[in-house]
Amino acid sequence: MTKRKTDKILLCIGIAASLSFCSQQSQGQKIQTFADKKDILIGEQFHYKVKVSFPRDAFKVNWFSVPDSIAHFEVVDKTKLDSTKDEGNTIYEQTLILTSFDSGKWNTPALPVSFKSIINGSSEDLVTDSIPINVSYSPPDSTNELRDIKPIIKVSITDYTLYYIIGGIVLLLLVIIFLYLYFKKRKKPKPEVPASKLSPYNEAMEEIKKLAKYDLQRADGIRSYHNKLAEIFKRYLGRRQNKNLLSKTTGDLLIRMTENGMATVHVSELATALRCTDAVKFAKYIPLSSESMDCLQKIKATIDLVEHQTSNIKP
Repeated sequence: MTKRKTDKILLCIGIAASLSFCSQQSQGQKIQTFADKKDILIGEQFHYKVKVSFPRDAFKVNWFSVPDSIAHFEVVDKTKLDSTKDEGNTIYEQTLILTSFDSGKWNTPALPVSFKSIINGSSEDLVTDSIPINVSYSPPDSTNELRDIKPIIKVSITDYTLYYIIGGIVLLLLVIIFLYLYFKKRKKPKPEVPASKLSPYNEAMEEIKKLAKYDLQRADGIRSYHNKLAEIFKRYLGRRQNKNLLSKTTGDLLIRMTENGMATVHVSELATALRCTDAVKFAKYIPLSSESMDCLQKIKATIDLVEHQTSNIKP
């Protein structure tokens, strides 16, 4: 035997030692089993591949199901069953990813693949070959060399107490500043009864006289006119009842007048005047001069009526 042939034989033996491979073949059906490793460490994974080929349209294949429990092995994962066609054959392939935590030499399981002939209905089972896998621990250190003991590492400990104290002081100062600004800016409560040297009625009449002199030809004059008109009535009624009614709405005032026994016809006239002032203030409505003067007369008539029927107004 020549040296070249000897080298080729040794090369083939080396390849077979690194890649475990087994094969079975029947009437056109062929099953092959591969393992990418024959020696693993405990917990190490390896790939276990099964490949089946058979004449196209000649057989129906019942592929094996991976068992839940395999002696000495655990199934980590598996690929989907892959199907291809090549030179008149159909090829099925699937790879299982296995591992083992038992030391020793164990054989992979024999998994059955069933073939049923489409021509005559006969069935035949082929099983995958068991491939021996050597499972071992990590090799011990045979050098027996002494290892230096690492020095103790000093761990720095940061004391955050000072930071907590500073943070607490800053937070306290912020709270104090917030409270100071809050109480400083808070508006003083308006007096319940606005002070005046005149009686409520006389004061209202004086203000109405001033209001009659407003220029009702200008839009800003009209707005000021109606705002002042509503304020005159609210101030008068508030002084009569010893309450601050300046923030009350038209609806509140009308309810108050109804509850105090004012006739419906007078409440209706008052409502017309106050709602006109609301339209000017909120809806930018610009009434005619005659309409504005009519509102003034209605408010004045209501004040006169309240003044002469004081006994009907609830305090």
